[in-house]
Amino acid sequence: MKVRLPLFVFLFLALNQTAVAQRVFIPEQGEGISFNVSSLSINGAPAGFDPAPVANSIEIQLLREHIIGLSHFSIAYGPGYSGHYYHGNLHIEVDESGNQSLVDLTAADYKSNRFATEYLDAVLELRYRGRANKKGRYNRFYLGGLAGYRTNAYSYFNSEQLRVKFYNIKGFNPVRYGIYVKAGRGPINLYAFYGLSPLVTSGAMLTDWNQATSQNVGLSILL
Repeated sequence: MKVRLPLFVFLFLALNQTAVAQRVFIPEQGEGISFNVSSLSINGAPAGFDPAPVANSIEIQLLREHIIGLSHFSIAYGPGYSGHYYHGNLHIEVDESGNQSLVDLTAADYKSNRFATEYLDAVLELRYRGRANKKGRYNRFYLGGLAGYRTNAYSYFNSEQLRVKFYNIKGFNPVRYGIYVKAGRGPINLYAFYGLSPLVTSGAMLTDWNQATSQNVGLSILL
């Protein structure tokens, strides 16, 4: 009896520890690369602007993650680079003196027309991940914010008779900021961005575009 009691106690403690271990969530390091491809729309654009369906944004983010204890939550941060391509019927023309003017291409015949901006971004994410299944996949919901500094802006036009690209277009906001979500299961997830900063702060577009902001809906590939 004296031998059996310690044995029973040991077995009870071992089973209890096993049960507790099964309930404890052991977090794993999350993804460090995020590649986002999305459709680009403009909120607050003037009525005369006719956006093309091919308007899009492409972003790459390199993130370092810090897990919050033994929880489902973590914080990720790092740099990113993004390009935003506004296809439509508005062309920004630049003359020899550097003066900009707007050209409505509604009645024109052309292959491609767009203005574009590129930003170096600083990214911060609050991440939630559920328990992984046998394949290592889990439900995720990432809420993020970013602020970026403009590195380039240009206007591009291509037709049968002419192809021209104007660099260093003035007037686009030198900074951008907004919030986004990534949600899904596995490496391919839904992505949505809501821009809080105006697209234009000066130049030829200012009067009609001073309330314009950008929104994106697309996919985020996490590696």
